[in-house]
Amino acid sequence: MSRLFTPIYINVILPETQKLARPLDRKTAIISFTKTLANSQAFATRYSQKGWGFTCTALLKLLELPPLPAARDDLINDADIEDMSFGVGFTPLNTIRVQQKDPWPETGADLKAWVGSYLKEADSKQSGRISQFAQERLDDQSKTVLASYIS
Repeated sequence: MSRLFTPIYINVILPETQKLARPLDRKTAIISFTKTLANSQAFATRYSQKGWGFTCTALLKLLELPPLPAARDDLINDADIEDMSFGVGFTPLNTIRVQQKDPWPETGADLKAWVGSYLKEADSKQSGRISQFAQERLDDQSKTVLASYIS
């Protein structure tokens, strides 16, 4: 299983999450990465070199950088309201959209602050494990950015 998981995770999942443009999708990825880094013993030990460090770097990029632009074939064209015509049949209302509910209201409005407090709490509960992993597995720039969140 790990022979299949590692290449997919590193070559597909981590790069593709940087392309997430919708706020709820980005929030989902941020929460997932944060909880994986903080809580997963198996992930931290089995995938120690690539997994933990790459996931932390991907988390920091999601928090700090805007989404990567979509590729040409990833774009979905919405129908222009002016181009649509009414017919005899049913016509859905495209101008009324259902408001999305936040499935994680406990994170609050400031996601960066939530990530910082979550990782800081996990670090203190686990006797500095997050800080230790950061020192061992991250480059200097990522260490600096992570330190700004958990200090």
